[in-house]
Amino acid sequence: MAILERNIFILTLVGVWKPNHWKGFKAALYYFYICLVTIVNHSFLLSGVLDFELRNIDVVVIIDNLSLLICVFTIRYKIITLLYYRKFIEEFVNCFERDPFRAKDNEEEQIYVQFDKRTKTLSILYAGLFTVAVSWYSVGHVLRMSPPNVMPYQGWFPYNYTVYKYYWPTVIYQLYAVCSGAWVNLAYDSLFCSILYYVCAQTHILKHRFSVLAENLQKINEENDGNDNKEIERKMIGDWVDYHNNILDLVKFVKSFFSTAIFVQYAASSLLICSIAYTLSHTETRSLNFAGNFFYLIAMTIQIFFQCIAADQVTVEFADITNALYSTNWYNLSNNAQKSLAILAEPLKPTLINSGYFVILSLDSFTKVIKLSYTIYNVLE
Repeated sequence: MAILERNIFILTLVGVWKPNHWKGFKAALYYFYICLVTIVNHSFLLSGVLDFELRNIDVVVIIDNLSLLICVFTIRYKIITLLYYRKFIEEFVNCFERDPFRAKDNEEEQIYVQFDKRTKTLSILYAGLFTVAVSWYSVGHVLRMSPPNVMPYQGWFPYNYTVYKYYWPTVIYQLYAVCSGAWVNLAYDSLFCSILYYVCAQTHILKHRFSVLAENLQKINEENDGNDNKEIERKMIGDWVDYHNNILDLVKFVKSFFSTAIFVQYAASSLLICSIAYTLSHTETRSLNFAGNFFYLIAMTIQIFFQCIAADQVTVEFADITNALYSTNWYNLSNNAQKSLAILAEPLKPTLINSGYFVILSLDSFTKVIKLSYTIYNVLE
């Protein structure tokens, strides 16, 4: 079955992934689209930074603008990461079509289907959540507009945007920058979580293959009672160990590709959640600004929650390997096979998904983000 097909389609829509079969004029248009998305997001960030000043006495406005700039900065980093590491993602997808990752029986196909449903649900939830959040957030800022003097978002421009012929193109530019950035955010985070779930699928298959291995070793031991089966057993167990090591290599790939970007997201989430909460506490509850910021807060919270729970699932799956080994009929195997099993079943070093090489993504780390955000919120109050 196709791996990450849905996620790659979303990446194509948001302008950071050109399909390999697009050539000629179509490819040139898409490269223009990539340049447009990249330039718009980077220039929007630069415009906001150049216009940012602390002399504004309205603390709510300062925090609202700062939270938007932090979010745009993380999106800018994700765009660069996706464009730079595209070949690595393609290699990850292609390896699932080769041994030992390719499904070998119906049971393994069903495991893939099970986790593919999770990635589908995740993509739909992300898409719906971010669409609603960005829509309300944008509507709230659109209502702030006062043509031709007030823009939906603050920013510095090297021209006089108060002239109508410049004002409306600038408004469209700002709204497009926010919407496209939000969809890049959606595409990147759903890709990260989907990859982790496919690693979990491989871990499930690893445990399934050991149960099949134990059954085959038992049959060999019964059919060749008294004969030396060391070479056959060593070959079969060695193949399983190689498969286990290959899965660990997948985890290393995930760490190398996503570690820095997710750390930036993790660090930014603490500031974003508390700053948005502070803005909400000083906004009229019946206003559209309150609704927009509320959905924005929910989106940021669920974003980091999905990342932490997916990473935590990988850790749990690897920790369960020892239990899966002992759940087989290992006692019916030969002495040599039992000795090998005793070595394999020794407690292994926990497999953890690190963010920035020192923050471990887990449900505990999600709790720490919420606590830190609450602490910063109290300081602001």
